Amino acid sequence: MAGGLLAAAPPADTTTAPRRSFAAALSYGSNSTYFGRSQAVAFPYAAATLTYAAKNGLYGSVEFYNLLNTPTALDETDLTLGWDHDLSKTADLALSYSHFLFPTNSELVKASVNNALDVGIGQDWGAFYSRLSATYLFGSTAGKGDGFLILENSRSFETKRGFGQHDYFAVEPVVSIAAGTQSFGETALTKRNKVKGNLPVARSMRRFGLVDYEFGVPVSYYVGKLELSAGWRYVIPVNLPADDVESRALSIWSLGATVTF
Repeated sequence: MAGGLLAAAPPADTTTAPRRSFAAALSYGSNSTYFGRSQAVAFPYAAATLTYAAKNGLYGSVEFYNLLNTPTALDETDLTLGWDHDLSKTADLALSYSHFLFPTNSELVKASVNNALDVGIGQDWGAFYSRLSATYLFGSTAGKGDGFLILENSRSFETKRGFGQHDYFAVEPVVSIAAGTQSFGETALTKRNKVKGNLPVARSMRRFGLVDYEFGVPVSYYVGKLELSAGWRYVIPVNLPADDVESRALSIWSLGATVTF
């Protein structure tokens, strides 16, 4: 729901053989944004995610979101198919396709998008890990479609042990910058103005340019098959159209728990 900008993958790890896995996760976020675009009213949410990953790197996931301050029980459903592959000991490749489902009256900016194609290449430089991703948004309500480039840099730190011999903590500060077009935002603004009775506004949002900066500090605690996480990120939108008075810099908190079998 946050646009995926801070989902920096860890460096490629070839020390263990790939295995099939199934993961179930519950999470909470204090607000929702999409490529730096947000709503005037905060939309805290709870989410449940189920993911199956095969040995060959193929995976599928389904995510269910409930906005905690709306009467709707299911505010968003994301269906994703993807493939992760280690190109070498230090480089990796990720491909995915996602389909998004929303109620017809959704106020989320992301509700103007139906589909997303993503490709990302990651490189572990030793001192830090970089990922360059390309995203293409398309669908019946997303205008002519949007293209984005996202550059992330992160650094992972792990403790040798936590409260016992078989647990540990990990923290991975990350900074990202995204550039792209904004026809999805134009669709959302047009819908807002129509609801408020405002006159249509002429915009030029097909130009490729910076859309946001993000800074995040996720912290995870691993014990056995369980991962507990907490995180903070700061989202700074840029190049907003004049009538987008709702998108603004946001400080967002999150909590999560994941069990992997």
